[in-house]
Amino acid sequence: MIKEGKIGMLEAYALVTIVIITKIFYTFPLTTIKQTGTAAWYTTLISCVGAIVFFALLYLLLQRFPQKDLYQVFEAVLGKKVSRFIILIFSVYFLYYTGINLSEFVTILKIYSMPFTPKEVLVAGFLTVIAAMAYVGLEGIVRVAYVLFYLIITGLVLILILAIPFYDFNSLKPWLGYGLGVSASEGFLKISAYDSVIILAIIANSLQGLKYFKRIGLSCLLTAGAIFSICLACILAAFQYTAGSGYISGMYHLSRIIYYSRFFQRVEAIFLFVWVFASVIAISAVFYIALSSYCRVFSITNHRPLLWPFLFLTFAFTFLPSNIYEIISVHVRLIRGYSVFLIVPVPILVLLVSIIRGKKGGKASGT
Repeated sequence: MIKEGKIGMLEAYALVTIVIITKIFYTFPLTTIKQTGTAAWYTTLISCVGAIVFFALLYLLLQRFPQKDLYQVFEAVLGKKVSRFIILIFSVYFLYYTGINLSEFVTILKIYSMPFTPKEVLVAGFLTVIAAMAYVGLEGIVRVAYVLFYLIITGLVLILILAIPFYDFNSLKPWLGYGLGVSASEGFLKISAYDSVIILAIIANSLQGLKYFKRIGLSCLLTAGAIFSICLACILAAFQYTAGSGYISGMYHLSRIIYYSRFFQRVEAIFLFVWVFASVIAISAVFYIALSSYCRVFSITNHRPLLWPFLFLTFAFTFLPSNIYEIISVHVRLIRGYSVFLIVPVPILVLLVSIIRGKKGGKASGT
């Protein structure tokens, strides 16, 4: 097992919150608005409630096995062979998630800011940063996340505030969008937008007890739910449903419309800085989780020799989609829709098996 050290409550909160909310800078607003209409802003709150329920079950599972992280619980309940197979699937999923997120980021960057730069160059540059972050390990990634968290949140809030003159909240009508049925079903699928909270369970031994695990997880989910809902409402208010469901990056367009005078305009530069910083942290964190999960399967104590193979695989996954349409309609739909059938059910099933078999650890400390 890789020795990952201890991380503080605020540092873990910053890391997981950034990993979750970075989606708002990508095609998440486009797909959510397109699928649920003007109800997008509260559909994500339905997803948030579902994610909180999932996190509560995750907490109950870890509470039964104090001093163990999620993967150790899998082994205690299911045995080595089955648990290692599941962890390997998780590793492949996280690596695929890393590649698709990177592909989405680079493609949007080419569309809006660097149209003449080859995709290979952008991907290679980004992978270099990921390699440096992963080489340092979890503690290094968390420290960077903590330092940049306030800058990212400040930049995001600044964009939303500066765009206030362009909002017309009558554009959020009809309130029900395509209907409550559609909002509920899409809200369930989009629990996947919050499923990165499982990272906390995977690194649970690096936290300072289950009490902090619970606080951090709930804080991350509530923060992400509020940010998603407010940003979606602002995009709808600024562009209405028709345009909001057509922009590749709604937040980027929101930053572009800000104009107060010839001396105060083009503030999308703020967005680009926020977007790049958030993407570096989010993608590096998930890449490291994929790498450390693989090391856990084969009892590898040093992850650094595996950096090159995993970077190569990430590069390959990045070029799976050939265009933005394929990214949105196939790959993003998988990781932000149907991954709810992979990440969410496994810990819940393990919890049920542990209850049925009566498997339980010792007494928890600091719960």
